[in-house]
Amino acid sequence: MCAVFAALTVAMAATTSFAQTASTVPAKKTARPQVPTPAERQVQAQRNLLFQRMLEKPDDLDAAFDYATLSIKVGDLEAAIATLERMLIFAPGLPRLQLELGLLYFRLNAHETARAYFEAAVAGPDVPEEVREKVETYLNRIDEATKTTRTSGQMRAGIRYQTNANRGPDGEIIILNGLPFQLDALSQASPDGNVYVSGTFHLSHDLPQQGTSLEFDVVGYASKQFKRDEFDLAQAEATLGPAFDLGRFGYDDTALGVYGILSNAFLHENYYATFLGAGTRLVRQIDARSSASATLEYRHKWFNNSSTVPRATDRDGDEVRFETAYQRVLAPTRTVNAAAGVTRSLARVGYLTYTELAVQAGSAVAFMSPIEGEQQWILATSLGFVYRDYDSPDPLVNASESERDYEYIAQASLNIPVRNNLSLLAEVDYRYVDSNYPTREHNNFGTALSLVKVW
Repeated sequence: MCAVFAALTVAMAATTSFAQTASTVPAKKTARPQVPTPAERQVQAQRNLLFQRMLEKPDDLDAAFDYATLSIKVGDLEAAIATLERMLIFAPGLPRLQLELGLLYFRLNAHETARAYFEAAVAGPDVPEEVREKVETYLNRIDEATKTTRTSGQMRAGIRYQTNANRGPDGEIIILNGLPFQLDALSQASPDGNVYVSGTFHLSHDLPQQGTSLEFDVVGYASKQFKRDEFDLAQAEATLGPAFDLGRFGYDDTALGVYGILSNAFLHENYYATFLGAGTRLVRQIDARSSASATLEYRHKWFNNSSTVPRATDRDGDEVRFETAYQRVLAPTRTVNAAAGVTRSLARVGYLTYTELAVQAGSAVAFMSPIEGEQQWILATSLGFVYRDYDSPDPLVNASESERDYEYIAQASLNIPVRNNLSLLAEVDYRYVDSNYPTREHNNFGTALSLVKVW
C-alpha cells in the first residue's frame, strides 16, 4: 500500500502545481532585447553616433530609421516610437512608418493607438497584399486582446511508459524493524504503461475597477494504466479569485492574485480525496529580461477509505505550501529558470506528517527545425531535488527512526510544432529516491509522447 501512496503523491503533485491564478502583469515600456548581452554595448555605441547625426540633420530619414531599428534591438521601444513619429513629420502618411509604429505600440499593449496606425498603413490604394494580411492578423489580435473576457487553454493526450510505475523497491526481501520481510509481487518494482489526457483552461474577466480582473483556472488530469489499474487516476482542481494591478500603489509591473482552491481526486474509480483552500500569488516583471513570482497556498485535505486505500483517512489534515520562481531571458532563443518551495503537510498520524523542501533549475533552447519548415523546435531540460522529513516513526517499518527521503530528478523534453497551435511533445525523466525506509527507496525511468493543442 505504500507504493500506492508514493505513486499517487507524485501524480497529484504534478497535476496541482499548475493550478494557480494566472495574474496578468502589465507590460513595461521596454521589450526583450533582440541581440545577445555582449553585443548590446556595440549596438548602444552605434545608437549614440546616430543620435548625434539626427541632432545635426533632423531630416536625415535614413539615420533616423537606423536609430529606431537599433533601439528596437536593445528593447528601448519608447526611443524607437519617438524617432519614427518624428519621421512622420518629414514623411507624412508613409505606410512603412505607420506599420512599424503599429507593431511597436502593439508590443506595448497600447492597442487602440496601434489600431489607428495599422488602419492608416493600409488606407492607401497600392498597399501590397502581404502587408494587408499582416495588418489584418494584428487587428484580429487587438480585437481579442481588448475583450473584457478572455479565454485560453491547452489540451494534451499521450502515452507513457515507466520502468517502476508503482514506485516499489527492487527485490523481494526488505528489512522491517531489523527483520527480513518478503514482498509480494504487487509491492515490488513493476513496469507499466498508461494513456493519459490533461488540460488547462483559463478565463480572465476585466472588472469595472481599473486594473482589476477576475481570474478562473481549471486543471485536470486522467490516466488509465495498462496493467496496474489500482493506479488509474482522475483529478481536477479549480481556482477562482481577483487579480490586482499594483501599479496604482507605486509597484509598477506587479500583480497580486487572491483565490480559492477546490480539487477532487478519484483513484481506481473510487472517490479518493477533496482539497479545499485558498492562495495568493505575487507576480513581477523585474525588467525586460526577467520575471519572478511567489505563491502561498493553504489546503485542507479530506480523504476517503476504499478497497484500494483502506486507511486513506489517516492522511486527513492541513497543508501549507510556499513556492517562488524566477525566469530570465538570456537571448531571443534561450531562457533559464529556477524555483524553490517548502511544504508542511499535516496528517492524523505522525508518520504521515512531513516537511518538504524542493529546488529546481532548468533551461529552454529554441532552434530551427532540422527538417523542412520555418517553425522552431524547443528543447527544455531541468534538474530537481526534493527532501522530505517525516515527524514520527512508522511502527511497521522502523519503530525507532522516522522516515527521511532524498529525491533526485532529471527531465528533458522536445517540443516539435506540427501546425499552428498543435505540437508533438517527447519527454524523458529519471527519478531516484534515497531513503532510510526500504519501502520508499526506488528509481524510475519514464518516457512519454503526446500531442499538445493550445488556444
